[in-house]
Amino acid sequence: MPELFHPFASFALQKRMPMRFEADVFECEVEGEIPEALRNGAYYRTGGDRLYPTLEDDIILNGDGMFSMFKFEDGHVSYRSRYVKTDRLKAEMAARRRLYGTYRNKHTDDESVSNLPNRDNTGNTYAFAHHGELFALREDSRPYRLDPDTLETLDVGEFGALKSTALTAHPKIDPVTGEWWSYGVFAAGEPTTDASLHVFDKDGKLVREQWFHTPYPGLSHDWGITREHIVLPIMPLVASEARLRSGGAYYEYDPDLPSKWGVMPRDGDPARDMRWFDIPGIVMGHVMNAYTEGSKVIIDTPCSPGNCFSFFKDKHGNLPAMPETITRITRITFDLSKPDAEAVTLEPVTGALGDMPKIDDRFAMQKYRFGYFALRDFPQMGIGQIDWATGAMKVHELQGAASQEPVFVPRTPDAPEGDGYLLVAVDRMAEKRMDLLILDGNDVSRPPLATIKLPFGQPMCFHGCWVAA
Repeated sequence: MPELFHPFASFALQKRMPMRFEADVFECEVEGEIPEALRNGAYYRTGGDRLYPTLEDDIILNGDGMFSMFKFEDGHVSYRSRYVKTDRLKAEMAARRRLYGTYRNKHTDDESVSNLPNRDNTGNTYAFAHHGELFALREDSRPYRLDPDTLETLDVGEFGALKSTALTAHPKIDPVTGEWWSYGVFAAGEPTTDASLHVFDKDGKLVREQWFHTPYPGLSHDWGITREHIVLPIMPLVASEARLRSGGAYYEYDPDLPSKWGVMPRDGDPARDMRWFDIPGIVMGHVMNAYTEGSKVIIDTPCSPGNCFSFFKDKHGNLPAMPETITRITRITFDLSKPDAEAVTLEPVTGALGDMPKIDDRFAMQKYRFGYFALRDFPQMGIGQIDWATGAMKVHELQGAASQEPVFVPRTPDAPEGDGYLLVAVDRMAEKRMDLLILDGNDVSRPPLATIKLPFGQPMCFHGCWVAA
C-alpha cells in the first residue's frame, strides 16, 4: 500500500506540502524589457521537495533537491526544473517507495539502504558555479555536478585529495583570485567537533586543507571571509549521535549555550590561531558580507533572539515562539585589539527584518556599500536594500506575495558597486504561481524593469547564482 504524503515543517513555523513535478516552459511570458546585461545567461536555483512520501514530522531540509533554471536567450526566457538525481533518489525511484527516513538520521532508513554512501546528499541548498562546472551543494556532503544546459545530474564532483566528507553549502569565491573557499563541520561524517577548512584554486584544484575542532558539535550553515580574516560561527543547535540512535532529531537547540564565533588570520592555522568569542542570546543562519578595518573584523548577518531554525525543538522539547524566530540584519564587530569580554559589539539595523542576504559579489571580502535581502516584516513583505554608507534603507514592497533570495548581476564587469540588477523569485500565494522580477540594483523601490511569469508555483528554493552565457 503506497504511503500518504505528510506536510513537512518549514521556516517561520510553516507547514508545506511537496509539489512533486518537473516542469518546462519553452517561452515564458515577459512583461517589460530584459536588460542588456541579462540577455544571455542562466539563473540557477535549488531547493527542497519530495518525490516520495516522507515520515511524519519531517522538515524541509530533508527534501530532494529540485534544481531550476531561467535561461535567457536574446531577450527570451525559458524555464526548466529537474530533480537532482542523487543515489538516494534513484534508489527510491527503482523501489517506487520511500526508503530514507528523517533528516540526516540513517537509523530511520529502510534496512536495504542503511549503508549507502552520500546518504544525506540531496543537492537541495545552493546552485553554485565554479571553474566552468555547475554544482548542487549541501553542507553535509560532496556536491553533485549537473549539466548546465539540460540540468541532467552527472556525478559527484571530484575534489582531489580532500579528506573532508562535507563542503559548506555557502562557499565564498574570492573576487580577486577566483579561489573557492569552503569548510565543513562534522567533517569526518559523524556529529563531532571535527572540522575542515579547505580552499580550491580558480581551476577547482585543492590547494589547502586544515583540520581543527569546534567548541561543541553545533550548527554552522554560513561564514565570513575578509581579505585578512576568517569568521566561523557555531550556533547552539547541537547534534548528538546518541539522540540519532534513539530516533531523535539531528539538532536540538540549547538556549543555555552561547553562540561561538571563531576569528583567525586568513593565512593562519585554525587549530592554533582561531580565537573563539561568545555571543549569547542570538542565532544566525546566513551572512551578507564580512571585511576587516585595522584591528576590527566586521560581519553583517541576520540574527534572531532565539531559534530561527524553527523546526528543531529545544532541549526541553519545545518549538520556538514566533518572535524568537524573527531575524534582523545586524552588524557584528570583533575588535581584536581588546580582551574577549570587551571585543564584541552588535548593531541591529532598524527596520531590516528578514533574511537571504546578498551583495554585489565583486565586493565580497572587503568594505562595501550595498546589501540586499528578503524583507519579512509581516504584513510588510518585499525586497530590502541597505546603504551601509548612509544607513538608509529602500524597499520594494510586495502585495500578497513573498520574496525568495535576491541575486545581483552587474550592468557591466566594471560598473560601480550596485549598478546592475536584482533577480528575485516572488511567490504569488493567492494565485498559486511564481514571478521572476528584475529590479534596479541602484534603487530596488522602483517598479520592476521586467517580470518573467510562470503559470504555476514552485517549491521554495534556498540559494542560486547567475551565470553569463
